[in-house]
Amino acid sequence: MGKVKNKPEIEWVLPNDRGIIPVGKVHCSKSLKKIIKKNKFSISFNKNFNEVIKNCANREKTWINSTIYDLFITLHQMGFAHSVEVSRNKDLVGGLYGLTLGSVFFAESMFSFFPNSSKLALIAIMAKINYGGFKVFDTQFPSKHLNTLGGATISKEEFEQKLHYTNDNSADFNRLPKLKNWDEFLKYGTCNK
Repeated sequence: MGKVKNKPEIEWVLPNDRGIIPVGKVHCSKSLKKIIKKNKFSISFNKNFNEVIKNCANREKTWINSTIYDLFITLHQMGFAHSVEVSRNKDLVGGLYGLTLGSVFFAESMFSFFPNSSKLALIAIMAKINYGGFKVFDTQFPSKHLNTLGGATISKEEFEQKLHYTNDNSADFNRLPKLKNWDEFLKYGTCNK
């Protein structure tokens, strides 16, 4: 179980280069598709938000402190913060959480206790937001790792233009019927090449 550091400060960061993944365009390698086809992982959404954020914070250097943890728990209870949980044999092995405002999903952090489980979380959350009609998937910072998964770098100015989608309330994280299986997660989450 993760541990949240007891520091009250919140550090605001506005990077000059912003990371995004185009909605519905997570890259899924052939080797990752083989892992998915073995069907040893199950996906859930918002079933264990507290554990996901604790596990995301459980690392040597983390920006997730007790103030941020408490704020995100409140945002989750209000319906703005969401999690995806990856389980194997009913054990939580990976996950991701983020914030929805309008038609923008702001991915905050992810964790992995089992190889590739955070990638599976990324595919599942991308499918969920694509299916729900979201227009922007923000990863905050660009990275080589995210680039291998379909990430792109845009300027701060381009990102600020995309923020007008925070006023677009057409997206629905809980759109029905719910996504049920890996075939649907792959269909809505990735470029099926």
